[in-house]
Amino acid sequence: MFVILAASGLLAAAQAGPVPGTGIIVDTDKTMAGQALALPPAPYRVVSTRVELAAGAAVPTHMHIWARYVYIERGEVELTLLDSGRTRTFRTGEVIVEPIGKWHSGRIVSDTVLVSVEQVPPGRCNTVRPPETGKSNDC
Repeated sequence: MFVILAASGLLAAAQAGPVPGTGIIVDTDKTMAGQALALPPAPYRVVSTRVELAAGAAVPTHMHIWARYVYIERGEVELTLLDSGRTRTFRTGEVIVEPIGKWHSGRIVSDTVLVSVEQVPPGRCNTVRPPETGKSNDC
């Protein structure tokens, strides 16, 4: 088992023994859309963000170029794949393995805290917005 340690803003993995009350949260090689995971070309950075969202907030239509993982620290998020119309609700303690290259949107069902982790080349973003929004896709 590996435990993630945070020190001076850096993340490092250290081998450790079993930790009581812990277990695998997600173990997959596919996105929620059934796609194989994709990593950007090296070199890349690990970027993690934490965001709090109120119930009823919209998750605007977007897509990702590479794999992105979102841990639901608290709350519920409903995501819809626009090509298939398939919707799934993710709850506290689950991980969303977001689709790659597929438009998706959603809504925040209850007050929610999300923690995302992704790998991106330096100076690049992993989220793409539809052209009609007129918003930049730059970092």
